[in-house]
Amino acid sequence: MERKLQTTLTHHVEEIINREAQIVSFPIGHTVLWEGDTASYLYYIIKGAVRGYYIDRKGNDMTKCFCTENDFFSTEGFRTSAPATFTIECLESCKCLQLNHKSLQCIVNSDKSISDSIRCLFQAEVSKQEDRNKKLMLLNAEERYLVFCNDYPHLHKRIALKYIASYIGVHAASLSRIRKKVDKN
Repeated sequence: MERKLQTTLTHHVEEIINREAQIVSFPIGHTVLWEGDTASYLYYIIKGAVRGYYIDRKGNDMTKCFCTENDFFSTEGFRTSAPATFTIECLESCKCLQLNHKSLQCIVNSDKSISDSIRCLFQAEVSKQEDRNKKLMLLNAEERYLVFCNDYPHLHKRIALKYIASYIGVHAASLSRIRKKVDKN
């Protein structure tokens, strides 16, 4: 976690984490947070993969994001204190460090280094989403798939094709054709 935050945890912060955090496990397919529910916890993935997704008016799910080892997820609730705008599900069995928002707020308020690190992580996430939006609008489907493979080299073999397809904005059958073409080259 120190590597992800790019800071060294103080003894005080370590004490709070040791006292308040829990190691939790979720099975594949488990929904950690439903859209509309209020998140109470921040998670740090030790092992596994999750995705955030929206449901459109036709009932189709559209993948918003992926998180894997050494990523935080369920940050929206901490940032906004509002109900979740998307659902989070486990794509693999997951082992996570779970910390409630109250304890996290205590850490942020007591340690400027952690506060600055979290602010930088949130800013990086906004930049990442802006870059993703730009690519969705300006790149063709094959280019979006290649960007996905570059951005998530460890994921394209771990998760179902339908989730990658929804993330890059194509149907699974189209992505299958794209993958075959890319694999030939």
